[in-house]
Amino acid sequence: METIWIKGVQLILSLSILVFIHELGHFFWSRLFKVKVEKFYLFFDTEKFALIRFTPAGRPQLPAMINVTIPGGDTEYGIGWIPLGGYCKIAGMVDESMDKEQLAQEPKPWEFRTQTAGKRFMIMVGGVLNNMLLAIFIYICMAWYWGKDVVYMRDIEPGMTYSAYAHEVGFQEGDVIWEVAGEKADITNFRNELLMGSSITIKRGEELVSIQVPDTIGQFFLGHPEELASFATAKVPMVVDDVVLGGPAARAGMQAGDSIVAVNGTDAPYVGIVSSLIAGHPDQEVTIGFYRNGERKEATLTLNEESKMGISYMPMNVADYVTHISYNFLEAIPAGIVRGWDMLYNYVRQFKLVFTPEGAKSLGGFGTMASIFPEAWDWYAFWAMTAFFSVALAFMNILPIPALDGGHIMFLVVEIVTGRKPSDRVLEIAQYIGFGIVLALLIFVNGNDLYKFVIKPFLD
Repeated sequence: METIWIKGVQLILSLSILVFIHELGHFFWSRLFKVKVEKFYLFFDTEKFALIRFTPAGRPQLPAMINVTIPGGDTEYGIGWIPLGGYCKIAGMVDESMDKEQLAQEPKPWEFRTQTAGKRFMIMVGGVLNNMLLAIFIYICMAWYWGKDVVYMRDIEPGMTYSAYAHEVGFQEGDVIWEVAGEKADITNFRNELLMGSSITIKRGEELVSIQVPDTIGQFFLGHPEELASFATAKVPMVVDDVVLGGPAARAGMQAGDSIVAVNGTDAPYVGIVSSLIAGHPDQEVTIGFYRNGERKEATLTLNEESKMGISYMPMNVADYVTHISYNFLEAIPAGIVRGWDMLYNYVRQFKLVFTPEGAKSLGGFGTMASIFPEAWDWYAFWAMTAFFSVALAFMNILPIPALDGGHIMFLVVEIVTGRKPSDRVLEIAQYIGFGIVLALLIFVNGNDLYKFVIKPFLD
């Protein structure tokens, strides 16, 4: 239960930062162009309740736990009680509030709808721009404070072993992963390019060879995530470090120190091969060959519902192969910009996988987002995930879907090109359609979470 709370708090704090910065972008450009902002809230409120309201003098105060009257100004600020985001209500704009009463009145010079297309464009793109700037700022600070740890795959001295699927693709035992996309291969860029079906340069003997990965490989990995984990792994012997009390291995008599070398008669001297051979076989019986004190033994056990043996193994000391890169503040700036751009570039490239059956099944909502955070509070992981979510929010918001910023921008681009502004009625209808699309998407992704985290474990 404590783990759930830690993950949940990290998610809410992360999303609160992202939404506040996003809405601040709309607020900044609106005020710059002297457009009235009626309300600016972190979290959502209702007319009957909010946690805090800062109400301009002369405006009626709505119920709140804390109500403060502020002199001057025309914007009501506050913190709502529904922690699912926030909003910036701009006067004279067709948005999710559907304020038809205001739109029915004569347009005012300080309203959104009376501004030039260029000003309205900047007001709408301000949120997306802020999210990208936030991600870059976080990456700059992370580079300056923590630096960067990289594990170059050619530096892993034990070498790599490859799964059966990797052999089908064209990899061979002894291959050294050398370059991807013209850069020295590290674990991160190798995974990215592998998912996209790019060309991978390997060193085979003394020769550099290019392997063209199938462009459908990303779709395959979404349906078989265990294959991605075991595709290319370091040649680490699977020596049992501990056995789970009452688990399959413990019941079969296995002990700490046992060195696994075979699964069902197939040689499996390394962690990656063992993992690949037992993956996808829940509740099935397997025979494990291992050495104990130099003597070859066998144990027959039934894997658990997660296709696990109930052991932990002695991992490779990754620290031996880490290259740490330190940055001073000036060096951290371009490093942060490059990392932010690379994150956006790879996110956009991999977005096409969403439109495959496997991609749709892998989509997740708030539960999936929370599960990505670590079980114990880790500031590096928190800021890394916040920056990633900021990039994702920027991209998703720029999509040309009515009700999102991208929908408004789409209509503005049409207006700039044609010289004709869509009517408020057209914008209202588009807003209803877009809101329906967004609502359906939210129901779908959170429904996926409900199935993955609640229904499927219950059925299994």
